[in-house]
Amino acid sequence: MTTSEGHNGMAVSYDDILHADLGCLEEAAKAWERMAKKFGTLGHDYKAHVRATVDADSWQGESAKTFGQWGRKTAEEYDQAKGEAHGVGALFRLAHATLDAHKKAVERARDDAQDAGMDVNSRGHCTMNFDKVAAKKGEEVADGYRENPKAKAVVEEKWTDRIKQAVKATQDADAGLCTTFMTDPKEPEKGLPNGFNGAVGDDVVKKNAARAAKTYESIKDGGTPSPEKLREAAILARAHGDDPEFSRTLIDSLGGPEGLIKTHDRLDDLAYYDDKDHKKSYVSLDKALATNLASATKNPDSAFYKRFQGNMEKAGVKEYDLKVAGEKIPEESGSTHHGQKVRGYQSLVSLMQRGDGYGKQFLFDTADAIREAEDEDQGGDPDIWDLRGDFGTKQDAHFAHDPLDGILEVMSHDPEAATEYLDPGPENKQDDDQDSEEKQDNLTYLLQGRDWKHVDLGSPDPAEMHDPDKESSDARQGLARAIEAGATGEQPIVGDGAARPHATHTIPEARIMNQVINQTDPGMGGSSLPENLQRPIANALADYAPDTHVTLHRGEDIRDHIGIYGPESDAHLSANPEKLVRVMRGVSDTPEGFAMMHQAEREQIRQDIAELPPQAGPNSRDVQNTMTHAGASMGAFEAIRRDRVLDLRDEEMSEADWNAKLRYHIVGGVFTPIPFVGDSIQRSIDTGTWEESNNVKQSADTEARQELTRQWLSSDSQIRYLVNDWADSSGIKGQDSALTVLKSTFAMSGRDASRRQADGWLGRGDD
Repeated sequence: MTTSEGHNGMAVSYDDILHADLGCLEEAAKAWERMAKKFGTLGHDYKAHVRATVDADSWQGESAKTFGQWGRKTAEEYDQAKGEAHGVGALFRLAHATLDAHKKAVERARDDAQDAGMDVNSRGHCTMNFDKVAAKKGEEVADGYRENPKAKAVVEEKWTDRIKQAVKATQDADAGLCTTFMTDPKEPEKGLPNGFNGAVGDDVVKKNAARAAKTYESIKDGGTPSPEKLREAAILARAHGDDPEFSRTLIDSLGGPEGLIKTHDRLDDLAYYDDKDHKKSYVSLDKALATNLASATKNPDSAFYKRFQGNMEKAGVKEYDLKVAGEKIPEESGSTHHGQKVRGYQSLVSLMQRGDGYGKQFLFDTADAIREAEDEDQGGDPDIWDLRGDFGTKQDAHFAHDPLDGILEVMSHDPEAATEYLDPGPENKQDDDQDSEEKQDNLTYLLQGRDWKHVDLGSPDPAEMHDPDKESSDARQGLARAIEAGATGEQPIVGDGAARPHATHTIPEARIMNQVINQTDPGMGGSSLPENLQRPIANALADYAPDTHVTLHRGEDIRDHIGIYGPESDAHLSANPEKLVRVMRGVSDTPEGFAMMHQAEREQIRQDIAELPPQAGPNSRDVQNTMTHAGASMGAFEAIRRDRVLDLRDEEMSEADWNAKLRYHIVGGVFTPIPFVGDSIQRSIDTGTWEESNNVKQSADTEARQELTRQWLSSDSQIRYLVNDWADSSGIKGQDSALTVLKSTFAMSGRDASRRQADGWLGRGDD
């Protein structure tokens, strides 16, 4: 299906469309793009080596002159070949995007017909299935159609006609593509006669950019294009999404940054307020526009990029109409804040959140410009993004009301960029000539210096004793995700996903984690971390379990070696033990956060036990050290859990609720198989989780169930099962006294010392 007719002269049919394999078009596009890149490389090499030699003064005379002329033509021909290959690739991209969209439209028409109770044959003809109708609409409706064949025929014809229209639209698109492929472009002015034609690329890109821009401009200017025009513009923008030339032409046609902002704002108004019936079409157009923005700004050295950023700095702080903000305060309220406007950077980041693949420099420059607009130390206004109303709700998620937090959320999808942006730099920089890395304060500003109160509640009191504004319900969500991505080098964990076992980190990643611990430490007896920071930081801490495990059992010894150590690609974190424990407590308000860290710690214990010598017994120094370390880490976790339980007395959430959720997440945790370890030890090193959990489930009495849960979560139970299961899996028999000593003298003593120490750091003393 790449022409309007098949080899037999018949137009493509409904069945042809459904079974068409369009992947070949995408592969063809990639092949031509690879060819264009290869021609570009060859052309560069020719100019750099062959032409450079010819142009040198060492070769003079007629032969040099003649070869020089042919050499120029050859260089031009390489350029023409690159342009033609690029243009043909663009044509195949357009063909794939166009036919894929139409094929999906045919499939949707078929699916809708089937959902309505129709059987659809291979020609797209619909016949009512009374059983389906009865199942969906009831026997009475089905009987009505049985008794009224004329009404039945009308419904069948309606669905058949809808499929026919979708097929006809596909045939028309196929015919249009055939014409496009067969059209002769203008002859090139350079290169060889009848040689390659670079104008193919220019024609395709410029014409399609102009067609797409016409629809976008109509939307920007207040028009409402037809669904067909909307679909065509989305197809064109998507087909050329990776083409910088198309994207730059499109954005320039809209009027640069300001036009881009106005276009996005109008698309958002249409999707969520003015024309909700076609929401998918408008959102699709907006996503395509975000893709174009990404490709247009990929090269920070281009003239377009510099022009765009210069104009964006002005447009970013200007005010624009956007209904999600303007309609937040109802008109009938009589408030002067009805119709409140938004800033350009709020709209730009809202658009960016619909796409991905942005260049690192564009992310950094946008974040820096937003900070400059708001940071008092840089001459900015901390209240510049303030709006009446809380836009942190799910229904307002399409609006980046806090653009700096929003750009951090975008950055979190590119962990390498998040790491580079948040990395505070060397801890002790001695010589600029020896170390090219620079210190930067982005993370410090975000954690300690920034005003996060963007819900405007009025003017400060005359004495300026307090700021009446408040934080939105989603404050710091973007920062939290960026911290997780930047500190781990991985995409943030979604839902109930497990932490990576035995992860490795780079020095910049570890520096971020260390600074987060130092700067979010709430202090002895301090409050918890901001709610939206808790789970992502817990995820990040879980990623550092191999390092935090050492800190938790060597709290006092490690104080002389706080910081980052190790090679660039396998760095280790030696955190301040007091700060670490308090931050771990600070992210444990949610049982999910505590469970994530607890699971990761158990994984580390499992790994340590798995590495014990196979024949080692309870009197082995290796075994005793491992159990002491395990007990110490469990003691620290128990101190954190007990501190949380004590705080629950003053909150709505009960201990029973918190413990129940904690049990759910720990029992539901994913254990990663340890290489080269037998099944018996794999099953045993889960500290009795399943057995104790089953005991809890089988208890019908609420208080008894709560008490069993407390016992199950206690370090006494954890250590007892840990040592016993290790002994069973190792085949140790008849050494009960030695095992008792192993538990009490080593594991329990390690637990007691660590728990007392952690209690002190948390300000609990001997509570």
